[in-house]
Amino acid sequence: MNQIEAYELSADFLSKKRENFTISDFKKLWELITFHSELYYELEKPVISDSEYDELFKTLEFLETKFHSEAHVSHWVWSALNQSSFTKVEHSRPMISLDNTYNEEDLRDFDSRVKKISSIDDISYMIEFKFDGLGIELIYVDGVLTQAITRWNGVVWEDVTENVKQISNIPKKIDKKWTFEVRWEVVMPLSSFERLNEEAKETGWKIFSNPRNAASWSLRILDTQITKKRNLKYFAYDVSNTKSLINELSDSHNWVAEYSEMISYLEVLGFDISSYFIKSKDITEVIENIHNIWEIKDKIDFEIDGLVLKVNNMNLWNTIWFTEHHPRYAIAYKFPAEIVTTKLISVEHSVGRTGTITPVANLEAVNIWWAIIRRATLHNYDEIEKLWVRVWDIVFLKRAWEVIPKIISVATSVWESPILPPENCPSCNFEIKKDKEKVRFYCPNQYGCPAQMREKIAFAVGKQWFNIDGFWEKQAELFYSLWFINTFWDIFTLKKYRDEILALDWFQEKSVNKLLDGIEKVRTTDMVTVFKALWIPGVGKKTAKTLSTIIHEEEDILSLEFLNLEKLESLPDIGPEVAESVILFFTNSRDMITHLLNEVEIKFTQQNVVTNGKYTWTKMCITWSFDGYSRDELVEILEKQGWNFISSVSKNTDYLLAWEKAWSKLKKAQELGVEVLTLEEFLK
Repeated sequence: MNQIEAYELSADFLSKKRENFTISDFKKLWELITFHSELYYELEKPVISDSEYDELFKTLEFLETKFHSEAHVSHWVWSALNQSSFTKVEHSRPMISLDNTYNEEDLRDFDSRVKKISSIDDISYMIEFKFDGLGIELIYVDGVLTQAITRWNGVVWEDVTENVKQISNIPKKIDKKWTFEVRWEVVMPLSSFERLNEEAKETGWKIFSNPRNAASWSLRILDTQITKKRNLKYFAYDVSNTKSLINELSDSHNWVAEYSEMISYLEVLGFDISSYFIKSKDITEVIENIHNIWEIKDKIDFEIDGLVLKVNNMNLWNTIWFTEHHPRYAIAYKFPAEIVTTKLISVEHSVGRTGTITPVANLEAVNIWWAIIRRATLHNYDEIEKLWVRVWDIVFLKRAWEVIPKIISVATSVWESPILPPENCPSCNFEIKKDKEKVRFYCPNQYGCPAQMREKIAFAVGKQWFNIDGFWEKQAELFYSLWFINTFWDIFTLKKYRDEILALDWFQEKSVNKLLDGIEKVRTTDMVTVFKALWIPGVGKKTAKTLSTIIHEEEDILSLEFLNLEKLESLPDIGPEVAESVILFFTNSRDMITHLLNEVEIKFTQQNVVTNGKYTWTKMCITWSFDGYSRDELVEILEKQGWNFISSVSKNTDYLLAWEKAWSKLKKAQELGVEVLTLEEFLK
């Protein structure tokens, strides 16, 4: 069996109902899982995700029960793995895996089982991060680290002591002459993982599919100097053979055998623990805490694939005890499957509203978070090279917290030809250009490219631009396809197609009237919106505000083509490249600008003016919201007066608007001599 065959056979098993499998399927699945285990633990080259492996294993357990197999599943799978250059060591207490769950109902069932076995109704729990790393046991004799062994089959595995000693945050000696064993998860920070793969592409070294594999390979390599450079970290999560330790703590610290206190004391001894340890009084509070985890999950510099739930009272652990495969006093709550594997079938080159060409992957359909995914962005052509992805590769696909799915790495490559940007625009056939010193490839046919214009029109009616009430993006695309709108300024002439729109399905007189009234309401607009509507390369919202101050003074937008570079570059936030882009745009786009100005009425607002031939803007920073005003409202007041809002305090800041409890920005303003205003002073 090769990797491609393993991927395809896995997809076949995962797509079928367990009840329909035969005894021959059972044997095939055992062989398949054994092969996946070798790929994962020995070769560090998995071709399926952890959640897919878990699902296959659960299916194997189901079939084992169904066919009354005499052999144990875990023994069959793990017995195949026995190839290593490291010395084999036996664990004093098995390091077995946790049982997994993906839903709240299973957590409540777990709670019910614990209460039934222990005959106690009042059960509190500890929850902690489930790091996607490598399990390690450290053995301390008289307070000195003497041995480190990996988990493997939970009973026997490898001695990696010298490599573990290269991890900087592992204590080599503690200030107590105790003999005990501590269990850890060794992980690689996401930032280190990304840097490692970047270096690997430049040097031709091994490219890893995820941080867990990178950590495992870095810890199990025979060259300890490589391990030392990998910036591995550890987090303690358990203590084994603790009798002498418990006795010491009981005598000297009135020890209560709770898991939370055990972990806290390990931290006192100098061991790093997870930044997330939460005690929950019952299973209901556990579930509440799980709901809150999403606020911090993606801010952690480590792969977190779930949470671990443990009975807090360690005296109950021996009562609740183990099954052959997992402890009964603990369970892993896995986050909904964020990462799966699939096959990249083809690549389309999509043209956006600014002309940027974006490669989009067409995928073999796969289910993530109850959604069928067939497409994923590849972002840009530099990203394709970083991933080293090709058509027909098996790839890892991530869809975190219901965002757009993305390909994060390659599981198995078939070494097809590289994916290159097109030479001509897929929409208008113009020759594709590349931005200087940027990764962007784009179509320069800004107002003649159908794909760009369709996107511009759809964007123009939305909240970030004209924000037309009753006008939706899908309607804009429909009207463009029917030739009612050919350019974004045609939005204002749509009323001449009123009868044709009423004749379309889904349109009623009330909705059409609302749409046309909404268009009329935005016909009077401000200069900033006009600048945004023109899609000048390099000009965003902030630069549009800066340019609008000139037009207030000159009161003729077409006069910008006569400005010189020096005058434009004297404005805040405008450098040589943007200044050149503005002048070139107004020189080449007179007809288009005239069309737009014929349809809208510009309402000018008060702005700052020229002082001694130089454009000046008062710069003000605002710390936070105030009673009766949000920060956005204060910024709006500020900008209507022609002042410039800035987000941080520097020596160039003129004023800081600060509330009484402001700290860092207020302190910096006082150090720099920046004048500080109260809300009353600001409003006055």
